[in-house]
Amino acid sequence: MTQLGKVFNKIPYLVRDIDNPYKDITYIENIINILFEQYNINIENLVNIFSNNRDNLLHFHIVIKTNMSKENLSFKYKKEDIEFTFEEYKESKTKTKYINSFMFIETFKHLNENSLVTVFDEMIGCNGKKLFISVPKENLKLFQPSSKHYYYRNILILKKDVICDIADSFNINTNELYDNLHPNIIKQVCKDLHLTYKKLSFELGYKPDTINKAASTGKISEQLNKAIELYLENLRLKEELKDFDLIKQALQNVVV
Repeated sequence: MTQLGKVFNKIPYLVRDIDNPYKDITYIENIINILFEQYNINIENLVNIFSNNRDNLLHFHIVIKTNMSKENLSFKYKKEDIEFTFEEYKESKTKTKYINSFMFIETFKHLNENSLVTVFDEMIGCNGKKLFISVPKENLKLFQPSSKHYYYRNILILKKDVICDIADSFNINTNELYDNLHPNIIKQVCKDLHLTYKKLSFELGYKPDTINKAASTGKISEQLNKAIELYLENLRLKEELKDFDLIKQALQNVVV
């Protein structure tokens, strides 16, 4: 399934095969309005719309927060025969978690956001209401440049607009996720890198009292935050250089 956009500005519109003809969002909104007026259904109960565009008959599957007839419904619109099937949305924990996790990853795939596919598969969970970091805290190293979590954190921050837009279309909250991606950076860096405040102050060229105060109050200036980010990036580049030197040495040994 590929999400083509959001009907009524918020309802995901998904098409089974974008290589085949499909209807645009305006067309979908028109027929949904007609359908819902006929059956006195509130638009707010609409969850998802799936277009089954491989069939000869124009068919739409609708996920809705109300009980509907199990029989197919149909009517003619602009000389086209249109059929509707319905699925009642149930907030069972297992189903909700599966559907939302699947939809995020599938949407990222179709948007060619492959880095986000990996990140969500590796460390992001969804319980049907919110996104959260699924890695246990004791194993999480967001500020250790040699850790994949450091790389994943940067992707999540860089791609925040994409993630929040999709989460909003699924009515999934992202606040907790992004709060946890921005903890007290001094405390977390020292924890992840096994540094004392004094050692970190030396590495950054700051007075120990400045680091201690910033860590305890949580009031970290933009300048200090930038200095920490540059320090971490420098560590990452050193790790890459070390790996390069190891590969280079191995190649030299093979040649000899």
